[in-house]
Amino acid sequence: MDIDTIKAGDNFEAVIEEKVSQCDVLLAVIGERWLTITGADGSRRLDMAGDFVRLEITKALDRGVRVIPVLVGGATVPHEEDLPNDLRPLSVHQAMDLRDAHFHADAEQLMNELKKTVPSITSRPRKLKSRLALAVSSVLAVAVIVGGILVFWQVKPAAHKNADSASERRTASADGSVPSAQAANPTAIEADKSKSTNKGPANVNGKWKTTVKYDWPGAVYDETFNFEIAGSELSGTASLLGVDHGIFDGKIEGDRISFMTKSLTSLDDKTYEDKHYYKGTVEGDTIRFSMLTDSSAESHVPVHFTAKR
Repeated sequence: MDIDTIKAGDNFEAVIEEKVSQCDVLLAVIGERWLTITGADGSRRLDMAGDFVRLEITKALDRGVRVIPVLVGGATVPHEEDLPNDLRPLSVHQAMDLRDAHFHADAEQLMNELKKTVPSITSRPRKLKSRLALAVSSVLAVAVIVGGILVFWQVKPAAHKNADSASERRTASADGSVPSAQAANPTAIEADKSKSTNKGPANVNGKWKTTVKYDWPGAVYDETFNFEIAGSELSGTASLLGVDHGIFDGKIEGDRISFMTKSLTSLDDKTYEDKHYYKGTVEGDTIRFSMLTDSSAESHVPVHFTAKR
């Protein structure tokens, strides 16, 4: 609903045509009821020649503007036979998903695709104000029109935190490291530390790759770690759900490394900061990792994987 840029008395069809003629990309945001929603007379909105969603997308298709269907709430790309004649080309445009459970990773992927197709986007500042703004804010400055925001989806309520997850968060130490089973045995910790530090820091400089199966159903991602060491300090980036994040509180002692990254989770129109604690043991050109996510929105269990140089 455009309440800011179309003024009283404007011919909204002419304004839409003008804006579409200036844009580089149009995002057609498609929800589950996008095809079936009706007007006051019971007719399907998409069958109305003057419907603004239909007008925006049709104008973009006619002008050869890049149109990207953005699927939300589990929607699928409409079939050609379900669309009016002037919208049928939309059915063969490559779509992208914005899934509730992986919103930030999907939004990041969408922005990366937009940066590839509209290079000038990379130099534009962006302000993140909402779930949808995260996906489109960096392209609004170059006149991208978000068309068809007829989105009706519900975000699943946050899962109840289980006792194990809550206990893990409460016992995380103040310096950001993740507690281990050895915490019950101080002698073992001292012996292990002595064994590790006497060797000197392992050389983990450079790029490491792995495939991680997260504790969300079907969430399997190829991840990359780029490490830099300076003495006992570890820095660089670690990807989560395919998106790079900066490393905080990175340490390396002998063959043991630990660090933390941060990401955002959106749930019920609220944004939460998640912290991901990594602990690893270096064995030549492999690192055996354990990662635990501390989240206010969802409960998680530790994830284990092996990265290779």
